[in-house]
Amino acid sequence: MKYSVRFGEHDAFVFACDLEGFFVGCYSDDDFGALLEAENSQVTFRLVRPILDAPIEALRGDIEVLVLDAEGQPMGRYALWGAKLVVGDVPEYLVVTAQTGLPPHVGARQLWDRFRVSRPRHGEWRTLRVGDREAWLEVAGLRYTESASERDYMVPPRGIVMGGDEVKDVASFFCAIGEAFRGPGGYIGQSFTELGESLENYLQVAAVRLIWRDISVARSSLSAVMNIAGGSISKFDLILRVLSQNNVDVVPG
Repeated sequence: MKYSVRFGEHDAFVFACDLEGFFVGCYSDDDFGALLEAENSQVTFRLVRPILDAPIEALRGDIEVLVLDAEGQPMGRYALWGAKLVVGDVPEYLVVTAQTGLPPHVGARQLWDRFRVSRPRHGEWRTLRVGDREAWLEVAGLRYTESASERDYMVPPRGIVMGGDEVKDVASFFCAIGEAFRGPGGYIGQSFTELGESLENYLQVAAVRLIWRDISVARSSLSAVMNIAGGSISKFDLILRVLSQNNVDVVPG
């Protein structure tokens, strides 16, 4: 089984070999914030060859869609609410309709399948084209939230090297800095606010030197100006500001 759906009110589960129509999001980093603030969207998807551990009449309300690894343990989970489950037009399917804030990215499905086989490799996010790297961040963030370890209490290194030759949009930057700080598949945020909060918690005011190689790529590709509280600023300069405010000293490498 690759997935399970947990119905929180009854702590009931439905296991499924596959999901159809669940990974449908096509958002980009530029509209990520606007989508989060928008009204909830509805998704309808099918559970393939489901196994139930409760009567179908009880399967209502808020749910979590758990992505399972090869041993049946959760790798990550998506929260949805107001779910309804009905029998599909053929016995092999159950149909779920639910509300979600941000539809799961269409590219995430392939990445989840990939990480069932083995852990992320160094630089693997670079193999995704610009425009698809948001899916990497989605999966990395959910994997980070799911995994329980002592990583948050580890003392971070005082010198970090980040490759910048593929930092061609904001999503690429978050992929690169997540890997630089936390290794292959690592995650340290996918928005400027989250990055600042993550660095504050992780570094705990300790200074870090970030050697940013090929920084000119980001300076050029992230030159678009944003309007934020206090005025206008380019995406690149906003990144430098967030890093500086959180005791990260950027050194071109």
